[in-house]
Amino acid sequence: MSDWTLGAVKARNMEINALCEKEGCRHLFTFNLDALIEGVGPDYPLADIPPMECPACGEGQLVIRLSFVDPAPEPEHE
Repeated sequence: MSDWTLGAVKARNMEINALCEKEGCRHLFTFNLDALIEGVGPDYPLADIPPMECPACGEGQLVIRLSFVDPAPEPEHE
């Protein structure tokens, strides 16, 4: 994941999630990719995302994960 950028994630219809490592919390967050790109640009490397503490429990470290976004449902034909 070291050479991935925010723009590359968006281009592949993926999202960036963060999972709390603390047992008993395991809170899952999904980043607003469009807001991140607006703030730091599409060329921002994922490797440069700083370590973060879980805002839910205040103790666990967040681990960054990528996941695919489900495609939008196709309109129903009558």
